Amino acid sequence: MEPHFALYFIDIVGTCNLRCPSCPVGNFQANDFVDQRRPKGFMQLSLFEAILDKINQEDNEHEYVVISVYNWGEPLLHPEFPKFIQAIKARGFYAEVSTNLNVKEVKDVVTAAPHKLVVSLSGYHKSTYAKTHERGNAYLMVSNLYKLRYYMDKLKQDFAVELSYHLYEHNVGEDLERIMYIANDLGFHFSSDLTLLMPLEKAFKYLHGEKLSQSEQELISLMLIKPEEQAQLAQAYKHTACSLLNWKTINFDGSMAICCAVYDYENNITDNFLAVPHTELEERKRNYPLCKKCMAEGLHALATYTARTELDQLINKRLQKFGSKVIRDASHLRRYSFDS
Repeated sequence: MEPHFALYFIDIVGTCNLRCPSCPVGNFQANDFVDQRRPKGFMQLSLFEAILDKINQEDNEHEYVVISVYNWGEPLLHPEFPKFIQAIKARGFYAEVSTNLNVKEVKDVVTAAPHKLVVSLSGYHKSTYAKTHERGNAYLMVSNLYKLRYYMDKLKQDFAVELSYHLYEHNVGEDLERIMYIANDLGFHFSSDLTLLMPLEKAFKYLHGEKLSQSEQELISLMLIKPEEQAQLAQAYKHTACSLLNWKTINFDGSMAICCAVYDYENNITDNFLAVPHTELEERKRNYPLCKKCMAEGLHALATYTARTELDQLINKRLQKFGSKVIRDASHLRRYSFDS
């Protein structure tokens, strides 16, 4: 079934202040790129508005359009961040932001009032958090959660906030419980999920026998469900459709990737989203070699809800194995609400 909303990931910042080992910003090395390194920079507001206008003109198939101003970058680093949210809302689109919240000021986020703010995190204690949100400061992140609620109440801004907890072997005890308590205390939604080895290019290398760096091997040792197990589970879904084909991923410079799971510009389907009609972009996506390779191995099922039941059962078994008191259920999944 086609979703009732279109989802566009638009990176307004072409880098991040953290170096998380599960993310390509943190784990991609120079020799991982096919041609040259991925560029860094800030998206121009004028380009962003032109992209939104093109979406508004061409995407008439869905009831709602969700503009997520992130993929691999940290959007709150953009000096004009509030203007991007204003541009989204001015066109009647749903504005979603995901952040590590390792920033000096959160008032601008509240003033901009996106429809949804997702905070990515992987621990409460500094030592736990630093392993998987490298260069991040747990004290700053937790402090900003409380400041976020303070400013939301003071400025009378009400929007969805979701604490998205990345599950590892080392962080499912007291750290997990404390973050769940904070979410409940502040009136924020709590969600959690296993960690994937990203990007897709890196996962393929690993699953097909190429040796990874020491830091990447250390990451895999921490993962709640190892990549080999994930790939084995995905085999049953090799012939299912991929919902990621319905999502669009646009880089800070206006180029467009085949999907949100890739990082190397070798896997862009155009250097200029504005220059290619919607129908042609869809055709390019559905005939892209890497896309076919991914689906042939069923890996697309890991990033969608196709294998959700089996994944959730396995996650709960691992939570019990590592002494967690938490049992995940449907309330712990990420969600969208278009009521606001």
